[in-house]
Amino acid sequence: MIEALQRLQQHLKESPARGRSYEILSFMVDEGLARPDSTEKLRFEAKALLTGGGTASEQDMEPKDWVPAIAILRRALRLAQPSSLEPRLQLGYQPGGGRGNVSLYWLELALEHAAAESPEIENLPSTTVLYRRSGKGAIQPSLAAWPFLRHGEMRNLSFRGISFLSSILLGSALWVALLGIMLLSLGLREGPITMGSLITLCLSLAGFVFIWQEGYSPWFRVIDDCVVKAPLWVSSFKEASCELEMFRHESHRWTRLVRFSADCPVCGSNIELRPGKPDQQPPLVGRCIESPHAHVYSFDRMTLRGTYLGPQMPSFSAQ
Repeated sequence: MIEALQRLQQHLKESPARGRSYEILSFMVDEGLARPDSTEKLRFEAKALLTGGGTASEQDMEPKDWVPAIAILRRALRLAQPSSLEPRLQLGYQPGGGRGNVSLYWLELALEHAAAESPEIENLPSTTVLYRRSGKGAIQPSLAAWPFLRHGEMRNLSFRGISFLSSILLGSALWVALLGIMLLSLGLREGPITMGSLITLCLSLAGFVFIWQEGYSPWFRVIDDCVVKAPLWVSSFKEASCELEMFRHESHRWTRLVRFSADCPVCGSNIELRPGKPDQQPPLVGRCIESPHAHVYSFDRMTLRGTYLGPQMPSFSAQ
């Protein structure tokens, strides 16, 4: 058992994969190796896995909602073990139910005939995913946005909301006016157009378009799309990619910072919302951070579900 844990630990370090499933496996392996004299299997509750493998912003989540489905965990474990790795490990699972009965997870040696006896459905990844929406205040705003997006959200028609949205509207109008002034000044220049003038014009246009797309455009698109990628300057630099969501609550419209994520059924890594273009039609799709163009899923904000959109559903046979 110790030898199998050591080999798995070495393989996880040599071939690191990002994702919640792999963080859980690394935590379980490290805990198992930290107790080499233990004669009983180390069984972990979902809460222990969250404490050991979750980030600081995830500690407030419900453990049962944070831990991926057992099929995804088992798939990640199989993918983390090369075909030449012997003896192999498998993930044991005891589902909870009722008051005081919690789900338990553990690593154990796999029997030689375990692959033949495993259900066929576990060898095929699911074609659907279930997204998670981060809780209120889970995404920290930047210093520039904090006066308006306290606790990560604001009511649009409140004093803070009107002030912030008015500044966005005024800033975008000023930005368009500056672009018009720049183009007008270049057009009124006397003399022939030089290469330096063309380079200046191209760089200026590129800068104006970039700042418009990253700073102002999301605030106009979120009105119709309800969910868009948040501008980089709105969230704290320590935060990973997140989204802007506009929603209605108690007859008021709100805007908040949120993060939608899921567990990839194909490889066990994390799925994040990213632009659909150039290979997909929807404005936002769920892309696996390890295979962003192969493991692609749709995104439904209301049902928090998605279906596979990738080129072809990969198959998997137990090794």
